[in-house]
Amino acid sequence: MFFFMMILNFAISWMNARSAGKIWSESKAVGGMLRFHAIAAYALAILGFTMVYGIILIMLIPVVLPMFTDISPEVLWSATQLANDILFLLIAIFIIPLGYYAWFTSFIAFWRKRGLANGLTLGWNTFANIRNTITVARHAPSAIRRIAETLFGGKKEGKGAIIAIAMFAIIMAIIGGWLTASAIMHKADEQHDFFEGMRCKDDPAWQ
Repeated sequence: MFFFMMILNFAISWMNARSAGKIWSESKAVGGMLRFHAIAAYALAILGFTMVYGIILIMLIPVVLPMFTDISPEVLWSATQLANDILFLLIAIFIIPLGYYAWFTSFIAFWRKRGLANGLTLGWNTFANIRNTITVARHAPSAIRRIAETLFGGKKEGKGAIIAIAMFAIIMAIIGGWLTASAIMHKADEQHDFFEGMRCKDDPAWQ
């Protein structure tokens, strides 16, 4: 189930990046809600890829680091926990407002054109937002407390190493998410023309 959700999240992030790319250049010219929609889809893609890469890196910390350095299990565990908490809060800060925006746009789309595709999209966005909101409400307070204890709780064995390892994993995940989303978005931007179907063949301005 875990790997299925990872693959699903990667696929949804891919689709979000493509959706942003299909209207990216045109949204710059038009502005308004079209531009906001493009940026929101791009941000959701970055967040999704960042979460996938972050989880993978966090899982690799206790496996890979002992191969290269002599590090205690306590430091590894603390670094893994800190990275996990930071990743969780980073995703939560952005995914909640962006998620509700995605739900609102899918609701409008379903209201205007009721069909299976729009209904499934609305259903998924509804489920995802409820799940995300409940998860953040349950776990955010304890994650904030653990981060504060690690960063400001006084002397702790290997504190510098714990923070460095955790931040390295988070930064690499963000960079990976941004690069992946950007590559997909720019490729879609090159391949699609949002206004192509609106062009008048007899108008020389469009030729």
